[in-house]
Amino acid sequence: KNTMVNNSERLERSSRRLEDGYRMALETEEIGQNVLNNLAQDREKINSARNRLNNVDSSLTQSSRLLNNMYRRVIQNKVLMFVIGAIIVFIIILALYGMLK
Repeated sequence: KNTMVNNSERLERSSRRLEDGYRMALETEEIGQNVLNNLAQDREKINSARNRLNNVDSSLTQSSRLLNNMYRRVIQNKVLMFVIGAIIVFIIILALYGMLK
């Protein structure tokens, strides 16, 4: 009888351990699923940020080209103004020289 009670208690303890282990496995699985879901959300955020960064980079490249073209035109206009000014001064000098002669 004693052996039967001991075996019964052992069986009960083993059953509780198995149930605890099963519960722990379920909790671990739930935690793992939550981690996977969080990682998936993080991946979406990273991909979205990467796409926005690529769009910003493209916009900055276009803006840089536009600014470089504008700067070149400013330099061209300054050179053109200098040349026109020099021509006007040269014509005035020729006119004064012609009047004095």
